Amino acid sequence: MAYEIIFPETGNIVEVRLSGALSFETFRDIHVELYLGPEWRTGMNLLAILEQGADVSAIDSKVLRTAFKAELERLTEIRGPDFKVAWVAEDDYNLPLLRLWQSMPFVSGVFDIEIFNSRDAGRKWLEEFEADWPEFRRQA
Repeated sequence: MAYEIIFPETGNIVEVRLSGALSFETFRDIHVELYLGPEWRTGMNLLAILEQGADVSAIDSKVLRTAFKAELERLTEIRGPDFKVAWVAEDDYNLPLLRLWQSMPFVSGVFDIEIFNSRDAGRKWLEEFEADWPEFRRQA
């Protein structure tokens, strides 16, 4: 499997670990399982980790501007307000694609996105926003 989704028992940070060769279709499948599944609730944020060796070479600026843009528009209402994503690139060669996505004008204002090189740094940033959703401190 190219990805693993880990929903928290408490808190509002969902972790997605991505590995291997990734394409738009991989992300579309993740979105269906993540946002349209029974465990997703408004107020959750995402810690997305491109693991060591993850290959995003099938995704370029054209795919980001077309397929990913359409997917973003489709999912905005489902994810809920104040949505935050911490992207972690364990390999530096994946950073340019993440920065390109972050810089897309249609991403700005739809959700907050930050890029990190460690899981701990990304999680620490997302934990700043857990107090905004106290209902997530109770056992799911």
